[in-house]
This record gives sequence, structure tokens and C-alpha cells, in this order.
Amino acid sequence: MFHGTTDSRYPGKKVLIETHYLEKLDCSYVCKECFNIIILKSGSLLTKIQSIDCFFTAPAVICLDNLKSLEIISDNVAEAEIINFDPSFLNVNMQISTIRSVNYEHLCQLHSFFQLSPFLTDNIDKIGFQLSEDTLDKVERAFHSIMQSITEQKDWYWSCRARSYFIDIINILERMYFNDFIEAPVGSCIKVKIPSEFKELISYINNHLEQKHTLESLYQHFRINKNLIESLFKQYLNTTFGKYLKMQRFETASYYLRFTELDGEQIAARIGLSSSQNFCKFFKQMSGMSPNCFRKQAVLNRKKIQLNEIQ
Repeated sequence: MFHGTTDSRYPGKKVLIETHYLEKLDCSYVCKECFNIIILKSGSLLTKIQSIDCFFTAPAVICLDNLKSLEIISDNVAEAEIINFDPSFLNVNMQISTIRSVNYEHLCQLHSFFQLSPFLTDNIDKIGFQLSEDTLDKVERAFHSIMQSITEQKDWYWSCRARSYFIDIINILERMYFNDFIEAPVGSCIKVKIPSEFKELISYINNHLEQKHTLESLYQHFRINKNLIESLFKQYLNTTFGKYLKMQRFETASYYLRFTELDGEQIAARIGLSSSQNFCKFFKQMSGMSPNCFRKQAVLNRKKIQLNEIQ
């Protein structure tokens, strides 16, 4: 049964997320009343999901909604971390009934809600992803930050910080769901597969936004010629490295502003900027609004959601 986490500062209040570390994966920790993220750290796993045989080898992640059943057929010392969550942990408007409504796609576009595509898909092949060691490291760091926030609850904003790290994991999952292919130019009926070396480079940038990325630092890490890096960005994403990095920082900051109460200093550190002043300047250049105005407007817009939009 899904209980959520008791907020020690507000007796009776539940924060709708739980975390579990398991030396050996146990299906009893996969809750049918909520959504689940299974982070497979080691070993391998043969399962039945919706009566379909599925094999996973670590490192990997599996995404399950409340309608998908999971049965373990056999495992080879499958060490795992599990997150149970209700989508409304991300935002109060993201009720399970809401995200299954016909209007949810419209609400995603209107309010930048998370699509949760890896959880909601009917394609069993798309609910699990092999992780690179770098992406596993990012997911694990976020997982342990969530667990630490839940366990310590050291101030009034513990659930906000937990949500911010959870957003990092959800963003990774949604990028992995959609980034196997990128759309070809308008007028083309084909999709273009991203070369593995470029996909690895993109993932590295996305996983380490807190770092100071330059073409030189990417060259030092990947030993890919700087001109080639720029050429790959132009060819496959129709942009430059600099513009891509700015957009990733802006989009990540936008989610923090929409769905958490992290202050400017905290957001700046999470996206690789040196101060809250630099963050305010950067965000205003990108959006035409100050971070505070953007946050207030996002909250105000969500409050205007009418019942007939989400039924």
C-alpha cells in the first residue's frame, strides 16, 4: 500500500513520495496504487510486465504506472532503488485522473506539465532504458538527495528540495524516451538517428548542467574536435553548442521556478551560473521576465485551470 512520507513539521500531512534501497529487488515494494521508478544498479532481471516477458540488465531504469503489473521470473542479484510516487507530488493539478484525461496534452502545452510518457505508454519496449554509467551516476545522486531530504526533513523546505531532485530524474526519463530519434526537417517523412558519440555528449551536458561547459572542456572530456562538435550541433539539432547549453539551462530553471520554491542562488548553482544576480540576468535575457515574475505568473495560470479542462 502506498502511504507517502509523513511531514514531521505538519502532523497528518503526507508528501506523496517514498524511496527504498534494496540489496535484492522485491516486487512487494512496487506499489499498484501509484507510479514507480525502478533503478536497477547491478545484476539482471527477467520479468513479466502486462504478461509480456521483459529482460533488463543493469544499469537500467524501469517506469511503471499504477495499471502495469510486474512479476519477477528470475534475477541475478538485482540490487535496486525504487521510487514510489503519485504524480501530484510534482504538482497538485497532476492527479492520476487528470493525466489520463483527454485534455491532459493540452494542459502539458499550456502549463509545461510533465508528460510522464515512459509511464503512460502502452509500448512495453519503451518503459525501460539502458543507462550509461554517467546517467546512472546522475540518477543515483538525485535519488540519494531525495532520500536524504525525506529522512532528515531538516527544514521547512525539505519537500521542495526533494521535488527538485525528483524533477531532475523525470527530465532524464522523458529525454531518454524522446531522444532516440530527432525530427527531420519540415517536409521530410523520415526521422534521423542521433550518432551514439553525439548522443553521449548531449547526455553529458544535460547531466552536468552545474558545470562550466565550453567547447574546450568537451574536447578534453571526449577528444572530439571542437569544429566537429559545432558541426554535429548544426547538423542534428540545427543550433550551436552555446545556444543549446543556454536553452537546457533555461528549460531546467523554468521547471524549478514553476514547480519548486528554490531561490535564485540555489537554481544558479544547479544550472552552472555563479550567482543569483547572474541567474536573474540570464533568465530575463532568455524569457523577457524576471524569475520572480515568471514564477508568480506560472502559479497564477495554474490557479485558473477550470474543472471542465481536467475532467
